[in-house]
Amino acid sequence: MRIQTIYLLFILSVLTAGCGENRMKFSTKSPLEMKAEQIVQQQLEAYNNRDIEAFSALFSEDAQVLQFPDNKVLAQGKANVKELYKKLFDNSPTLHSELVNRTVLGNRVIDHEKITGRAGVDVLELAVVYEIEQGKISKCMVIRQKTD
Repeated sequence: MRIQTIYLLFILSVLTAGCGENRMKFSTKSPLEMKAEQIVQQQLEAYNNRDIEAFSALFSEDAQVLQFPDNKVLAQGKANVKELYKKLFDNSPTLHSELVNRTVLGNRVIDHEKITGRAGVDVLELAVVYEIEQGKISKCMVIRQKTD
């Protein structure tokens, strides 16, 4: 009887372990969303390390970097994306992006970022929409904070 009581207490403790504040949290993101978020996180880390090789490796060969709202093309193609960001990394040795918020919707990741250390700019807040296709960033739309 004593072993049964101990076993019952053990089972109850396992079943109620998830009821407190420290319960395990399960992701409701799909595998597509988890992969998209992982790619964008790697891109953010490479950006903060100013590692142009790791950064550009995450973009597709035909990637686009666009500026909202007019869809102005800032860079077209992986080589041009690399050139654009290499200049930024070279001219901004203390460049850092702080992730303020992230939303993942299917193969799109929307980051609200606060950029510091950018040459000629004190603090820059952006929203960036990344579109992931076949494991690479295919489109990056930059939305700058409006300054009236």
